[in-house]
Amino acid sequence: MDDLTQEILDMLRTNLSGKNSLFFAPVDSFVERLVYIHVSDVLRNDPDRNVVWLCLSSPRDKILAKFEDFGYDVSEFMGRLRFIDVESPDKPAEDDTLYCSSSTDYTKMASHISNLFAANPHSLLLMDNMNVLASDTLQLVENFIQFIDKKVHEGDGTMVSVLLKDILVPETETLIKSFFDIVLETTNIGEIHTEIGMKDFDFRYSVSEGSINLEYARKKIKRDKLKILIVDDEPDIPELLKLSLIKEPYDFLVAYNGEQAIDITLKELPDLILLDIMMPDMDGYEVVEHLKNSKTANDIPVIMISAKTAVEDKVKGMELGIDDYISKPFDKREVKARIKMIMKRYGWLGED
Repeated sequence: MDDLTQEILDMLRTNLSGKNSLFFAPVDSFVERLVYIHVSDVLRNDPDRNVVWLCLSSPRDKILAKFEDFGYDVSEFMGRLRFIDVESPDKPAEDDTLYCSSSTDYTKMASHISNLFAANPHSLLLMDNMNVLASDTLQLVENFIQFIDKKVHEGDGTMVSVLLKDILVPETETLIKSFFDIVLETTNIGEIHTEIGMKDFDFRYSVSEGSINLEYARKKIKRDKLKILIVDDEPDIPELLKLSLIKEPYDFLVAYNGEQAIDITLKELPDLILLDIMMPDMDGYEVVEHLKNSKTANDIPVIMISAKTAVEDKVKGMELGIDDYISKPFDKREVKARIKMIMKRYGWLGED
């Protein structure tokens, strides 16, 4: 597992702790593997939490085999894993497993969950496929989820589950999602989007040599107007830029020094930054360095606009990760063209 994948797992584990979380995904995604890596990470890094696995679509033995297949060794954590499984007459009972007659034996499942969370507070309830439950009568499903949500909450625990898209009617999907505080929406092309508190998080995931890798991603821009932050300590420059771009589908934010630029960027998350280099408190290079160290703002494109025209100045900006460089005095046609060229790379769907 690479360092970035572990960093994202740490962030998710911290932010999902204390919240009911739902992986909402198409059938042909890698969501199952994502769930297994999340549970493995909780077991490895959060020793005060046990995991109760409600086996809705896979039996206990198959679940343990999948951990191994996916490369996650949970053998040392077996004392913290409990299962609620469908009884099978041809298999011996396991000490770590409680049994019910079927995946719709709501009375027995609810009783087991209630007892387990009373005896093991702070646990994580993993329901491996909510679609199995939701195929039953809607009122029965709602009553069951309400009951276990209450018991898990009383035990100071949380729920994590999976819901596969476009299988159930929209009303049922909406009902199930309403029981979860955080929805991690995944796609079959390797993208994850979630909202945690006031922040949006976007990730990409891929499978390489049997292991899943995660990296931060910036969501494609789909709105009609771009939000552009102009940073310059000379007040006339932002006004001149806004006037030059007045006919374009842009909304503008303005900062007059480096600290303001960082504060506004982290709060507003603009789509693009037009950044001066020479400013009194911190120069444009320092602003870029700060933003590149931010998990939420490090991939916002930056165009430097500066009177510094030496090659080494441009190279320094490029080495820090800026996207383009425009020299002062600038031509408004060049500014327009460069903005559109950069933003097309980021998936902006505005008009040419």
